[in-house]
Amino acid sequence: MFRVGMLGTENSHALAFAKEICFKEEYKDFRITAFYALEKAPSEAIIEKCDISGAVIVDDPLDMIDMVDCVIVTNRHGKYHESCALPFIEKGKPAFIDKPFTIDPAEARNILRTAKEKHVPITGGSGCKYSPQILELKKMVEDDAFGKIYSGVMNFPASTESEYGGLYFYASHLVEMTLAVYGMDMKAVSAFINNGHITAIAHYDKYDITMQFAASKKYISVIYSENDVDVRYLDMSGIFTTEFDHFVKMVRTGKSPLSEEELLMPVLVMNAIEKSIEQKKTVKIDR
Repeated sequence: MFRVGMLGTENSHALAFAKEICFKEEYKDFRITAFYALEKAPSEAIIEKCDISGAVIVDDPLDMIDMVDCVIVTNRHGKYHESCALPFIEKGKPAFIDKPFTIDPAEARNILRTAKEKHVPITGGSGCKYSPQILELKKMVEDDAFGKIYSGVMNFPASTESEYGGLYFYASHLVEMTLAVYGMDMKAVSAFINNGHITAIAHYDKYDITMQFAASKKYISVIYSENDVDVRYLDMSGIFTTEFDHFVKMVRTGKSPLSEEELLMPVLVMNAIEKSIEQKKTVKIDR
């Protein structure tokens, strides 16, 4: 039996993951034993909605160290992710860290360095990179199915005004989808705001990809290539199931589904987007 600690339960993602644990037969070897959030009400709501018995709500994350075998960190604000996850990683406990992985590149590197030193598997970030269309496009780009790619466009909402870390709260979704499809070798970004709308151009060696952080209700990918113009809507309905299954397999096998680069790069790209908006110029990705 794997005992799970959930930290940052004020996020709706926490309830989605709790439902996976509590209501799916294939995860019967997982059990939530402890909760933590800045307020107790969200944890109490999850306990009630998922009919969880025997779990405790702690006042400090460290209070659950000996109660859990792994943790799911879902705080809305990424500024809490390092402080919540690190003590558990240092004790050898696998961790899922929700988007944004962190809001600070130094914190992200510290988590990754500690996990490597302790030989602890970690995963996390946005579940949007597991959209079926994103996974298909990723393979098509890797297989050179489009031939020469001229450019591409993808959209997902984000705002610099969010109380939960500004740009970082939602930008990770689009950034991670872009990195998943076009690769981790993004060189720089040029970002600006027009009429409250953020546009960021991701510069690769072979092409530029436009990330539209538009407050639209549908999500779409467009790829302009020598072979075709590929247009498809992006389905996000099953991403929590896929993302949680990756976490379960990681805990069971001790092998992370994501590389260090896949966890770090979204933080570096968001940091560059933020700087580009502030400085009004193209900013290189600080590797």
